[in-house]
Amino acid sequence: MSLKRKYLLSKFLFHMMKEHITDQEKLFQILGDMKGIPQKYGQFLYLNDRRKFSSFENLLDEGVAHQEKRLLQRALKLTGGKIDLMEQPMASASIGQIYGGKLGDDDVIVKIQYPHIKKALWHDWKFVKGVVSFAFRLFRFPPESKDLLLRYLEAFEETIEKETDYTLEADFLEKFQKIFQNHEQIYIPKVYPQFTRKELIVEERCKGLPLKAFLRTAGEEEKREILHILASFYFESLFQHQILHGDPHSANFFVEKKEGRLVLQVIDYGCVKEYPASFVENLREVILSLQKGDHENVPRLLTGLGFREEEILSYGKALVPILKVIFEPFLGEGDFDFRYWRLAYKLNTIMGSKVFHKTLSLPEDLLILFRVFHGFVSHMGYLANPSFALYPYLLRSKHS
Repeated sequence: MSLKRKYLLSKFLFHMMKEHITDQEKLFQILGDMKGIPQKYGQFLYLNDRRKFSSFENLLDEGVAHQEKRLLQRALKLTGGKIDLMEQPMASASIGQIYGGKLGDDDVIVKIQYPHIKKALWHDWKFVKGVVSFAFRLFRFPPESKDLLLRYLEAFEETIEKETDYTLEADFLEKFQKIFQNHEQIYIPKVYPQFTRKELIVEERCKGLPLKAFLRTAGEEEKREILHILASFYFESLFQHQILHGDPHSANFFVEKKEGRLVLQVIDYGCVKEYPASFVENLREVILSLQKGDHENVPRLLTGLGFREEEILSYGKALVPILKVIFEPFLGEGDFDFRYWRLAYKLNTIMGSKVFHKTLSLPEDLLILFRVFHGFVSHMGYLANPSFALYPYLLRSKHS
């Protein structure tokens, strides 16, 4: 890692340790310029607290453009000059830059990776792990806490590694096309396989309005309708096909009206998680058991999801209340008002009532799932009445 990159990462971490974060615009520029892990972390901070990190919003969409002309020239070379590319990029993601263009009569996008991005990612991970190890040695945290955090970092690292191979993204995109080929309100753009390679992918350009812009301008009824379509996209793929689109950023979704019907267009299949059928069924049964008040099988089902038996036992009677808070939006048959979920407050209340000798660590396979769910919930803020029914999707998936 270059000294400049180490300096910028250290500068960002220093600002994040302050009680009151200032100069967010400068931090946005730092994260956007660095791309890779820093930009993804900025995206996570925004999704986690949109008010506190409001300046990071554009990291989800446009980012900070990579200014070197060599990137555009590389894209032209890899596509054999067959695509008429716009000189100015449409968006700058954490792994690659996106250009609009024309392939014959087709409007397309060309996504090409930044130069040396894989090397930068490797150095970022090495630096972050070094900081974590130093912090745990300095402050003498329990060894199991360090092991847990490093496992999370490794799971995230594996996910990012897959995102740097656009041939995998093309394969996932085609899987989702097959899943939703007959769905009238979900559209997956086509990919042009003749151009696909590890560092470049060409896809059909979506013509709809970005989801964020749609939610800001549409009426309440249409906003609610598109969120139901988005819920269908997530729950149908997960519970019926054991696969999940793991990137909930609003820039990956577009809304178009066709023949008086709203259509959700979904892009960016770099972060996708495939699950064993047994895992998905255990997850469904945990939620249904909590909903029915049948708690006897919950510990067994949790071990099937990857929770450790000794951690489950240590929580005793507090386990079910904790799970009911986490899965509360799924447990009522009617609409759930997300204004009253108050997840952190309720969990802190339960956890503060007892001394726990083990940390109930979230299994790696649930990390992306919870990330997606909280990304979905973040859209509820656009509703005048943020009440929404999720339980029916669970039943619909079970009987489909």
